[in-house]
Amino acid sequence: MKRFLWGIAVLLTVVGQWAYADSIPTFSITQATLFVGINDGTGDNIFFELTGPGTNISGDTGIPCFDWCDFNNFSPGDVPPIGIGQMSISLFHSAIIGGTIYQPDGEIAFTSLFSANVLGSFIFPANPNSSSFTACVPASMTSPLSGFAGSGPTFTPFQLKMPAGGSFCTTWNFDAVSTQYQFSQGKFVATTVPEPGTLGFMVAGLASIVGVIRKNRWRNC
Repeated sequence: MKRFLWGIAVLLTVVGQWAYADSIPTFSITQATLFVGINDGTGDNIFFELTGPGTNISGDTGIPCFDWCDFNNFSPGDVPPIGIGQMSISLFHSAIIGGTIYQPDGEIAFTSLFSANVLGSFIFPANPNSSSFTACVPASMTSPLSGFAGSGPTFTPFQLKMPAGGSFCTTWNFDAVSTQYQFSQGKFVATTVPEPGTLGFMVAGLASIVGVIRKNRWRNC
């Protein structure tokens, strides 16, 4: 009997932890976008936007990329040390989470690291044949992203499930006189791809709808 009671106690503890974890609303971000500009010393060289069903969060942030995204020059054949890493948010522009609109200047904050990882590199062409060059490499965002939204009694935690992977494309200007490359702009995009199971359900649902329509047409003939 005691073993049974101990088992019940352990089960309740585990279920209670699960219930607490499940009590934090999780929202799926179907696309994460980062527009990266030249770092001119102000630090706010990135505009970000996270979108999903009933969710839109955007703002300004920056990265200390003084080794590649400021005014550094690279020669043909060089491998630039591109990276994003942890970003420090300076301003939110919009805050819609789960269909609820929050004030971006005080009712939203991330409590986990807002970061993106660049997973590849590239080499500048040894023989440039144009005034600009664009290269894309694999990249991903940290997931999940935790935060708080609201104020007073509506101050509640949330989680954002980020897309699994994406790409980071950078464009570089080439100066034929100095024969050097210089960073111009970059764009990171991560998009959620429907899982095979979800696609299967969609196909099955569409097939059922078509079947019902055909059946009704046959009955009406």
